[in-house]
Amino acid sequence: MKRIFYTTLLLLSICTGISPASDWPIYKGNIFFTGNNDEITVKNNNLKWLFQAADMVYNPIISDGSVYFVDIKKNVYCLDEDSGKLKWKINLTNISAQFNPNQKSSGKVKYPLVKGYRLILTDNFVIYCLDKRSGSVLWARTGMRDERDLFTRDSAYNRKTPRWESGDNKNWDPTKHSTTLVDGIYSDPVINNDILYYGTRNIFMSREILQGHLKWNNRDVKSYSGFPSFYEDFIFTQSMDYNKNTFSLYCLNADNGTVVWAQSIAKPVRIFSPVVYQQKVYLASGNIMHCFNLADGARVWQKAYGDTITSNPSFTEREILFTVDNRRVIMINPADGNINTTIDLGDESSPCFVTIRDQIYVASTIKKRVGDRDLSYASLKALRFDAKNALWEFISPFPGGAYQPAASGGIMFLPAGNYLYAVGTDYYPRIIDGGSTIYDPYNRKDLDDAIAPDKDAGKKQVPRPSDKKNNLRPLKITVRDNDKNPIPSHVEVKKWDQGKIVYSDRIAIRNPDQEIQVPDSNDVEITADADGFLPKKIIISRDDKDASILLDKIEKGKGIVVENIHFEIDEAYLKKESLNILDRMIEALNRNRKIRLEIRGHTDITGTRQHNMKLSERRADAVMEYMIKNGISPERLVAIGFGPDKPIGDNITASGRQKNRRTEFFILDK
Repeated sequence: MKRIFYTTLLLLSICTGISPASDWPIYKGNIFFTGNNDEITVKNNNLKWLFQAADMVYNPIISDGSVYFVDIKKNVYCLDEDSGKLKWKINLTNISAQFNPNQKSSGKVKYPLVKGYRLILTDNFVIYCLDKRSGSVLWARTGMRDERDLFTRDSAYNRKTPRWESGDNKNWDPTKHSTTLVDGIYSDPVINNDILYYGTRNIFMSREILQGHLKWNNRDVKSYSGFPSFYEDFIFTQSMDYNKNTFSLYCLNADNGTVVWAQSIAKPVRIFSPVVYQQKVYLASGNIMHCFNLADGARVWQKAYGDTITSNPSFTEREILFTVDNRRVIMINPADGNINTTIDLGDESSPCFVTIRDQIYVASTIKKRVGDRDLSYASLKALRFDAKNALWEFISPFPGGAYQPAASGGIMFLPAGNYLYAVGTDYYPRIIDGGSTIYDPYNRKDLDDAIAPDKDAGKKQVPRPSDKKNNLRPLKITVRDNDKNPIPSHVEVKKWDQGKIVYSDRIAIRNPDQEIQVPDSNDVEITADADGFLPKKIIISRDDKDASILLDKIEKGKGIVVENIHFEIDEAYLKKESLNILDRMIEALNRNRKIRLEIRGHTDITGTRQHNMKLSERRADAVMEYMIKNGISPERLVAIGFGPDKPIGDNITASGRQKNRRTEFFILDK
């Protein structure tokens, strides 16, 4: 059955007293507001490692194998995602002091964003752009009233930072410093297309992220706490006019900041950030959820839920989620706002949640009696949407209430008190305390130093993953079109080991039989892509000396089978090794914005036809959902399941059935 999903930009909820975290603003590892942190569920409550910071920690984000987070004292930490070891640490207080020696920035650090190699953070005073690889400062900008008063020609920051131009020797040139008359940073920033959007009490603005220069500002939008959201060419933000005591939801043109539409909200008690879902905009205010049309701002419905809503709305492919009264997680039907499910965590629980596939992970605060005192501890529960009983629960070994967690690679990163916990692994490695002291509560040896024997090679030893990166060999490669003509392209070389990428390189291919370096091992992925062509992935072995990849040209009305898109057995969950080819497909769609695709799911004849039809639909939906979550407009995608009805193999042999279990892209328009 053919159907179009308008599922867009999932947003994760933020708890009371805990502000929205990010790589949506980005704590999930991408720059889009995607509801699922990852495609991999967290299987158990095993503690992989913990890290002790100088003070209360919050807002972890994960990017390129590193975990970034801040503490209440304005320390920014970068840890190795796998081991928890400290890579670098920087304190922002000293940076803010360079703007004005007599005034350090106020307020705790807001929610980090990652884009490329840039790590962007803000407090109530300053925007900081750091190199995420080293923690070095790339640029910083104040959001206060007049930068001329904060920067002088002879300031330490100007002397050390060549990007700050002082004009001539006599006169300070504020235009070189993106001077804006503002009054403190109120809303948390988001990044879309290399542009930073945020608000102050008196103005809403955007800056480019290369050097932080002002792109545009809109003085009619008086910003409010929370953060804006984005969808395609639009920015959505809440605005409070303090002089008039009026509140509005604005839809702005992302390119120039002009107002597309605005909706007033009556009697705002407590306001959260807008969420875009299925061509609708959802906004929580007080005990009411509002639903508006995305195109024109017309009100679709509004519904009261008794107690005060205490989080941003979030969503899965089926439901809107939010917290109420700082104790319950509510799941509603997005069409009418009716309640489907309620999870009650109890008084003072302050729940925060993450959704992955069909599971919800709820972090909450619980009380434990220790001696003669009641202390706060963090609880992390995994539940299915359709069941009330927890799959597992983790309780922090040290005191400290729970903050917003984030997930990556089957691990949940939970901030609680002064600690960041990495939860969810199938084994028990050492625990790292504070990034320095190493101990093993399960009497196991340090896994990083262990060398595992190769069962098939007697005494031969398998090198550690870190060593495999350097064990390379030459490979001749040619990328051709269907007429066998060589075409300029790029190839991405990847090697996986135990679910982790241990080697990755991207190489420009200009000539036939061009020699590149690849890992000297079996099962190496090579993905080729070129402008005007659909990407393709092949797998090579250690014995392959050369490789040739044929790319299919993007042509209207053409159906192309995309190999190496794999799912879990009898499920519609994408395996992680499938994501690389989909990422290349997403890049191709971003380069060719007129392309519309029909995603076709196919199965073999194993099982009933009814089961296979539903399975093929779900798998097509899963591919589409992944592409939408990574920024492709849902209007460009159609998902359809054919089940076993269109075989290309014989269904008698294993190889024939394998051909029939496939994902196909049909080009509707280009």
